[in-house]
Amino acid sequence: MKFFDYSYYRICDFYKKKKDSSAEMTSSLVISLMQFFTVLDLFILVRVFWEYPIPGNFSKYWFLPLIIIFPIINWNRYVKAKKYREYRGVWKTETGKEKRKKGWRIILYLILSIAIPILYGIIKQNLIEGKSFFG
Repeated sequence: MKFFDYSYYRICDFYKKKKDSSAEMTSSLVISLMQFFTVLDLFILVRVFWEYPIPGNFSKYWFLPLIIIFPIINWNRYVKAKKYREYRGVWKTETGKEKRKKGWRIILYLILSIAIPILYGIIKQNLIEGKSFFG
């Protein structure tokens, strides 16, 4: 959770510097998006190595509970509890080098977590025509 806490702080700090009045809520929603894509990435990685059958009555709306639950949990954790000030006290003394290094990690995480489902779909449908990755 420390990675998400730090990400919340940095995203919130970015929006506060832009004078956004809803920086805490925006940051909380970005963290929810990151967590949703993390869960989706785990499903995809399992599917790459173990081609499990998808039930015939499978609905495309299985993800709706996650889309609803993650923002509620993160709102309670970050916005309602006013965690930004606490995190600012912990991380405001970082050096510029540390900030850049950790900032790039956050950006790389966002890019990879969003790219994995996209690449999986492109590879699965266009390159191997819906077959399993390993056979």
